[in-house]
Amino acid sequence: MSHLKERSETNCLNCGTQVAGRYCQNCGQENVEVKESIWHLLMHFIEDLTHFDGKLWKTLMLLLFKPASLTKHYMDGKRATYLHPIRMYLFVSAVFFLVIFTGGPKDPSEIKQSENAKVAAQFPKQKIVSAKKEVNDFKFQIGKDTFNYKSLETYEADQNKLPVSKRTNWFVDKLVKQQIHLSEKYKGDTVEVGKALIEQFQHYFSRILYISLPIFAFFVWMLYRRNKEHFFVDHLIFSIHIYCAFFIILFAVKIIDDVYAYFMHTPFTILDASVAFLLFFYLYKSLRNHFHQSRTKTIIKFLILNTLTILLMGVLMTAFLLLSLFNI
Repeated sequence: MSHLKERSETNCLNCGTQVAGRYCQNCGQENVEVKESIWHLLMHFIEDLTHFDGKLWKTLMLLLFKPASLTKHYMDGKRATYLHPIRMYLFVSAVFFLVIFTGGPKDPSEIKQSENAKVAAQFPKQKIVSAKKEVNDFKFQIGKDTFNYKSLETYEADQNKLPVSKRTNWFVDKLVKQQIHLSEKYKGDTVEVGKALIEQFQHYFSRILYISLPIFAFFVWMLYRRNKEHFFVDHLIFSIHIYCAFFIILFAVKIIDDVYAYFMHTPFTILDASVAFLLFFYLYKSLRNHFHQSRTKTIIKFLILNTLTILLMGVLMTAFLLLSLFNI
């Protein structure tokens, strides 16, 4: 119950029903004054964060410390006590991507200046001048052949001189033209091209995980398809919980690492090194607890699942990296 003043009028502002008490018997909305102070707004936010219908913290505790138990409860029909998988995934992933792609130096020029200083310390001045001069010409290498082009017109003119059989294929042609375009757009500054590519790829990263989720569930279904107790949707719920747990673990590690680095001025090396082991162990325990197979079978399927997932992520990241390259 909020601490706002109850309205003297008895009509519900949400559905129009005549309210008999403080709450509408039709839609459940509280019949209170709509004007809120900043304090009430803040308190409402804190209540939503700490309670979240009484489900958030119960869900997180069960998800993190009892792998696969949340999935079992959901499949058994115990759903009112915990967050819905889709709702939890959207909430957790939104917080994860908001935090994971923030931070870093506020002034990117500091990085560029420091890199230039390192280069200047390692190479003679005449070599640096020569390198800067070469940046103005785009260089693309395929095998033993190197093509140098200052503009798109030069490249197309050279291609037209060649027989059709010796011209670059469709993919390489698109790649060369895009890189020439980027060289002209960023005036040969490869650092700026790299920054733009990373920034664009970050926008696509969430899509990689969204696409990989049902495919990961398909891999799980393929490995455990003989188990007639679980349908594909059950494997999808299981996969959503795995992804959510991974997001939360990585989120917590980043927060701890950032706090540690802030006070100690050095990264938390031990924690960073243990992240992969922690994620793999969580996945293994989830498979073991959920499907109740022997350790040997679980380990074999765990290794197969990880191999397939690594290949999948490699394909998706390559595809979206190319997509990023053609959209900057």
